[in-house]
Amino acid sequence: MTLDRAPLRVAAAQAHALAGNVAENVATAAQLVRFAASAGADLVVLPELFLSGHDLDVLRGDPASCEIVPGDPRLDDLVAACYASRTVAVVGACVRRPGGTRSSSVLVVGRDGEAHVAYDAQHLAPGARDLFTPGDHGCSVEVRGWRLGIGTRHDIGFPEHVRAATLDGCDAYLCCGLFTRGDEEYRRGLYLATRALENTCYTVVANHVGATGDGPSCGRSAVFGPDGRVVAEADGERVDVVVATLQDFEIEAARQSLTMLSETPCPASRRERLKLD
Repeated sequence: MTLDRAPLRVAAAQAHALAGNVAENVATAAQLVRFAASAGADLVVLPELFLSGHDLDVLRGDPASCEIVPGDPRLDDLVAACYASRTVAVVGACVRRPGGTRSSSVLVVGRDGEAHVAYDAQHLAPGARDLFTPGDHGCSVEVRGWRLGIGTRHDIGFPEHVRAATLDGCDAYLCCGLFTRGDEEYRRGLYLATRALENTCYTVVANHVGATGDGPSCGRSAVFGPDGRVVAEADGERVDVVVATLQDFEIEAARQSLTMLSETPCPASRRERLKLD
């Protein structure tokens, strides 16, 4: 963290993605980027597998219609929107790798109009493990002096994933997510608030709205502050973009009162076992 950098305006965007319709989903993503930029956002986070549509059965049945490849011309509308608005987009997609493997990836489209396959999900839900190859490393992205960690829905369930990003100097963690109604909606709030609090960093989640292959999504894309409190949150059903400002003084204040991060990494402590009859 450097105290001389400008605040960063981050948007969490939610919309309905059409399964197997990359062109339409790219157009929606570009529209969301333009809207977020008009609201002053420097960076926009969009949901997991958004460009492909989040339906694993469709992905299995017609992978060619859902996959993105590096340099894919179908990304042109999104690339143009980021370049024209000078806004960074972080968005999930199914990516076909040169070796033939498939990954649930996060694309980062820069203000310069370059699209990067930045990260492959390291943790996969049980139902996705036959479809995707997990990534073998994390990723930190630097935007306007801010270092940002990247993850997906299942990644954020692992405390060490966010902690690794924070120990790499990240002051925010961006989650391209899919959380459905019911138990996952409850866990969504718990995960994002807890990861923010225990790492004294911002967490950002972008979720789908409407029907997905996993069931109806719960929306509520949000930004959580380094004290674990909600800074901005969308509603549960409609297309929406929420914008929040990441600021150094809020991180510094949280880390002065909550010292968990400064006390790690800590060695494993000796343990005694007490067995009772």
